[in-house]
Amino acid sequence: MTDNLSIFGSLVEAEENTRELKFKLLPFGEPGRTNLGEIHADKGVIEIPEAETLELNEEHDYTRPIGKFSSVEEREDGIYASVNIVETTAGNDALKLARAGLRTGISVEIADPIIENGQLTAGRLTGAGLVVRPAFDNARLVEAAENETEEVTPMENNETFEQPAPLTAGADKVELGALTFNAAKSGASVQAALADQLPADDTGKVYIRDQEIGELWEARKVNRPVIEKIGVKPLNSLFVTGHKKARTFEVADWAGSKVELPTGKFTTSRENWQAKAKAVAVDVAMELVEFGSEDVISELYEQAMDSYIEQTESEVIASLVAGGTQIPAGAEDNAISVINKAADTLGAIGANMSIVACAPDVFASLRGIKAVDAPWWLAKQGSVNLANGSADLGSGVVLTSNPELAAGTVVVADSRAIDYRESKDFRYKALDLPRGGVDISLIKFNAEKITDNGAVLVFTGVGVAV
Repeated sequence: MTDNLSIFGSLVEAEENTRELKFKLLPFGEPGRTNLGEIHADKGVIEIPEAETLELNEEHDYTRPIGKFSSVEEREDGIYASVNIVETTAGNDALKLARAGLRTGISVEIADPIIENGQLTAGRLTGAGLVVRPAFDNARLVEAAENETEEVTPMENNETFEQPAPLTAGADKVELGALTFNAAKSGASVQAALADQLPADDTGKVYIRDQEIGELWEARKVNRPVIEKIGVKPLNSLFVTGHKKARTFEVADWAGSKVELPTGKFTTSRENWQAKAKAVAVDVAMELVEFGSEDVISELYEQAMDSYIEQTESEVIASLVAGGTQIPAGAEDNAISVINKAADTLGAIGANMSIVACAPDVFASLRGIKAVDAPWWLAKQGSVNLANGSADLGSGVVLTSNPELAAGTVVVADSRAIDYRESKDFRYKALDLPRGGVDISLIKFNAEKITDNGAVLVFTGVGVAV
């Protein structure tokens, strides 16, 4: 850990009728001589705690506290603070020295500073000490206004008006409120044809700069709940093949007594299907990379993969609906009844229910079931997640609401009945020398097949009545 850092600031305002001193704690963009060498600091690098937790001491001696911070504010040109001085002999002396311009410097105490090549990049404000000599060239007294006692004099017939001295660049600054008050007392008024200096005049954003907060969040689909349930296997070829066995070789009753034994056989078949590809390419201008960052290429790949995720999930759902066993729902069927039917149908052929996807309207009906009307397996084991549109049906079975499905549609399947494969990401990059660019591309293959249509059930026309 780096030693604590002390940086000098300057007094901004000291009023006689209060015990408050106002300081510019840390100027931004100016070189400063510190206990750790010359450094620069910019806006946003200092962690500022609650003002009430900070103390002011004399010459960094923690046994000589003379004030408490009342406010700390970070502005474009530096960090400013107001400090209330305690009513002690040392505090009274500090006020007198500040108003006399003899001790107007303040040395900021920064814990855990991180300094890179003379630039302060991080640190935590922990307090400050009053000092005589500030470290920054611009650290000087800006204002020290004293409350003058007005003598009461007899009224005269001829009222004297004293013309204020003209303002010059080197004149002491006076608060506008004090100037107006004094002018009103003397019968004068502040009258000047002043131009308006407005934020709109800073079109170059020299003083009012934009606060960059990075990319704004937008909703996007980055999950594939159905494909995640199926599981992604590796794709290593453009063509995929697999075999099936017609399991017809089976035992039968036999009478014995040397009667001829039952016999039989089985057959095999082979199925083939071809992978399909998704691809995109772009020629990136060299200026974006050389004057900007190669992050633009990473962003292009990220957006391409987002679209790949969304498209493949939709295509797999469409494949299940088209290739599954169609079961029209009855007039009385609802979300609960079709799930019960699906469990019975799949169980009868030795399959399990692992994928349950339904249209949003069907999910809404499930969400609206009263506790007293819910079946035991939902009431005791299940739960509905409103945040992501899913329902835990118990035993690891999760029902998801999928906007890709038509109204009234429920798909129930055994994930083992679908084979889904994806290749690795084929990413290519080449220099476009004649035109000064970088060509990039993404190609990715996938292949899906329903291996047992009977284990993929598609219920249509499911009503919403419960």
